[in-house]
Amino acid sequence: MSVYEGASTRDWLTARPAPQHSALLRTVARVASGIPPRRPPLWTLQYMFSLLGTASFFACFFYLTTTLPREMTDLGFNLFEIGLVVGGYAAVPIVLRPFVGRWSDGGHRILQMRLALLAFIGSFVLMIFTDNLWALFGLRCVQGVGMAAYPTSAGSMVAEIVPPVRRGEGLGFFGLSTSFAQTASPVAGGAIAAVGGFEGVLILGAITAAVSLLVTIFQREPPGHGTPPPPVSLKSLIPARAVFPMIVFLSVTLGFSVAAAFLEPLADQPHRDLGFVSLFFMFSGVGAMLSRPMAGRISDRVGRVPIIIPGLIATCAGMALVAQSETAIMLWVAGLLTGIGMGGAHTGLLALAVDRVAANQRGGATATFQLAWDVGGFASFLIGIVGAFFSVEAIFWVAALGALVALGALLLGRVMGWTRAAPPGLEPLGAGVAAGGG
Repeated sequence: MSVYEGASTRDWLTARPAPQHSALLRTVARVASGIPPRRPPLWTLQYMFSLLGTASFFACFFYLTTTLPREMTDLGFNLFEIGLVVGGYAAVPIVLRPFVGRWSDGGHRILQMRLALLAFIGSFVLMIFTDNLWALFGLRCVQGVGMAAYPTSAGSMVAEIVPPVRRGEGLGFFGLSTSFAQTASPVAGGAIAAVGGFEGVLILGAITAAVSLLVTIFQREPPGHGTPPPPVSLKSLIPARAVFPMIVFLSVTLGFSVAAAFLEPLADQPHRDLGFVSLFFMFSGVGAMLSRPMAGRISDRVGRVPIIIPGLIATCAGMALVAQSETAIMLWVAGLLTGIGMGGAHTGLLALAVDRVAANQRGGATATFQLAWDVGGFASFLIGIVGAFFSVEAIFWVAALGALVALGALLLGRVMGWTRAAPPGLEPLGAGVAAGGG
């Protein structure tokens, strides 16, 4: 009998070893079985280019967050007209974004990103030469084309290049690039406006968009899938399985949109001393930067819903505190709460939307999810009518109520199965992603 009895018919672990080696081999086998598999890399060069380009693109948008409403207020426009220009343009990406998502799935992400940046550069330059209401609205609609094309294409690209088992983490850092722009850009825009006027802000925006355009030279289109996108239809343009995460996220975008449009008019009330209101967006960005990476990693391990719930609660609390703010410190705390809510809810819900669709519909899912920004922006214009008839505080109370309603809808969706990941028939998801479905 050899040292390993029966070695000719058994593998080396199941064979009966000599007594002096038995305990050692069992220990090695036990330790080896407990070592988790090596996680695939996340921080590739293309992923980092995507984050850099997204940060510079959103910087262009956030330069106007407080400077455009302030400029329109100084020019004598009323709340309805400010809401029209600041939020009304969002009707354009509502129409375009589903088609952008389909074209992204067809392999045209880089082209769409470049066209979006050219639209921003042209609109910034032309806005220097006009203060007419309808001209400003028209140029904001041009920016709406860019807001449909770039974020959708960039989000679709990141959803493709990150490993599925690290999807929540990858999308969390992708959102972090937006939060970084949200933190620094409103303050930078306000500082430039104080020194060089609104024209200086527009020049800065055009230069930043040009930098983002330069980054696209180094980006490469992800490889396509074996199966082409389904034929054009409402169902293929707006994947049904991504609609529920979008509806829940709408409550968060509504709060941010009404803050962008109506925070300056709120600060103008004589009983409030809110200081430099751009700091609200800086603190909001800080809150999102703190919550996004953690939210992404946790959602990959314990599921998306446990991350989304506290995000919605924080958003509701932030909007309610804005409505009651009478000092700068109250406004800063409200911004921090809103940012934490934005970071957690956006990260969990975007990953959930991508989890729930097939591989050749990730662009459509990203586009559908990001429709929440457009609908939220347009709804802020409609809610401005509430402010015109009641008070500007009522606008923020409506936004807080919206987050509360969304929380109830999320809990109902968990019970009804609307937060589950795609079944194996749609996409063979890894265990980490399947666990993240809710």
